[in-house]
Amino acid sequence: MKIFYTALIILIGTSPNFSQDLNEPPEGMVLVAEGGFIMGSKYGDHDEKPKQIAYTKAFFIDKYEISNTEFAKFDSSFKFPASKKDNAAIVTWSQADAYAKWAGKRLPTEKEWEKAARGIDGRVFPWGNTYDNTYVVWDQKSTRGTSIAKPASPYGCFDMAGGVWEWTADWYKPYPGNKTPMEQYGEKYKVMRGGSNFNNHSFIRTSQRYYLLPEKISNYPVGFRCVLDIEQK
Repeated sequence: MKIFYTALIILIGTSPNFSQDLNEPPEGMVLVAEGGFIMGSKYGDHDEKPKQIAYTKAFFIDKYEISNTEFAKFDSSFKFPASKKDNAAIVTWSQADAYAKWAGKRLPTEKEWEKAARGIDGRVFPWGNTYDNTYVVWDQKSTRGTSIAKPASPYGCFDMAGGVWEWTADWYKPYPGNKTPMEQYGEKYKVMRGGSNFNNHSFIRTSQRYYLLPEKISNYPVGFRCVLDIEQK
């Protein structure tokens, strides 16, 4: 086991809690370092398999989900109660994608989202491997930063579990090497991550995947955060 983890550290790289000579993150964003991480799960649902080492380039990601106030700056017709100005904006996939492009950013891939949520150690939840009921907020009344993932992820992202679901850029498709068929696979559903606060703890695991029609969110509170590519010098 010790040999395995030593080899894993070499493959993946250093801990996310390090300083790197890259551009400083823009306001409201955090840096996710280039390198590998443990993605997926051998114990979760069929679509989470196989457990694997995945790689990303370095990128910036929003520390919090986009708020109602922020989204209304992009779409002046977007209405919300004044009391929820700091809550995550609940929008369709195309609305989220349009906002990201307007902001000069993009939606995160599944791979990027999962890495930002769990770091490189394969943790089950953004805060670690043990479910803690004291982190739970059971309604949609709370502002960003007060959901189940109030303890930040290893890279400093908040609300990556149990607040609202979050859109990713990807279609719902099997991971490479996954031979288990599912009729939902293809380019019909988009992947959402993070679970919501009415879900049980299995839905808020960092490796959990779920699918939704891009324009139909009536039964699900789905928000989003954006990613910014780092220019290579």
